Amino acid sequence: MSIRITNNSVSAVVRSYAIAPLAEGDTIVWLELAPQHPKVIGAIWASLVNGTREFLRLRDDDSDQTYTARGLNHRYIRKTMDAPRIAGRARPKFMRLVAPAMVKLDAATFGKKPFFAGAWRWDDSQGVSQQLAPATALAAMLEQGTHLPIRIGWGPYLLAEALAQEYAVPLVTGGPAPEGYAIQPDTPWADIIAEGVKRGHISLNGDCQASIAVAPLPILTAIHA
Repeated sequence: MSIRITNNSVSAVVRSYAIAPLAEGDTIVWLELAPQHPKVIGAIWASLVNGTREFLRLRDDDSDQTYTARGLNHRYIRKTMDAPRIAGRARPKFMRLVAPAMVKLDAATFGKKPFFAGAWRWDDSQGVSQQLAPATALAAMLEQGTHLPIRIGWGPYLLAEALAQEYAVPLVTGGPAPEGYAIQPDTPWADIIAEGVKRGHISLNGDCQASIAVAPLPILTAIHA
C-alpha cells in the first residue's frame, strides 16, 4: 500500500489518515506520517496548521483515490519520535497528528463546532488487546464534556440516531487509522435522549436496545487516477 500527501513544495509518505467531510470542506483529523526526513515532516505539519487554508492532496493507491483536503489550521495533538538513522542522513522522524476534538469535548465550543468519535485500541497491562468502540467513545465524551445526563451504555443508541438523522457521518480513512464519525454541532442530544427514554430504546439504568446500521461512506472530492 502506498499513500502520499503533498503540499505546494514537498510530498510525504503517509501511514494512515482520517478525513472528516465537514460543511466548510474536507478536513484532516488524523494523520500518521511514516518515518522520513524531519524537514519533510515539518513542511507538511506547517501546511496543516498555518492558518492559510492551504489545500493538500492526499493520494491513496490502495483505494485508487485522491482527496483534496485542508488541515485544522490550528493545533493538533502532535506526537513524534525518532526512527533509526539511515546511511548517515538526518535522523528520520515519525509523526502522528490527532484533532483535539477527537479526544475530548471543549465546553467552550460544544454546540458551535463539530467533534469526532473514534475507535481506540490498546494493550492492557497483561498484554491483552482492548478496544473502545466509537459509540462508547461518543457517550463518554458527552458524559464528561457536557451537562447532559448521559449513561455510557447509551452509546449505540445515540450514534445510531445521530446517523439516522444525518447529524453524524463516517470519517473516510486509509491505512490503520481508527474508525470514526464526525458529529455535527447542532445535534439535538436532549431531544434524542428524551425520545429514546419515551420509546424504551434506552433506560435511566443505562440499558440500550439500539444497534448501529452500516452507513455508506460519504463522497469526498475525489480524482480517479
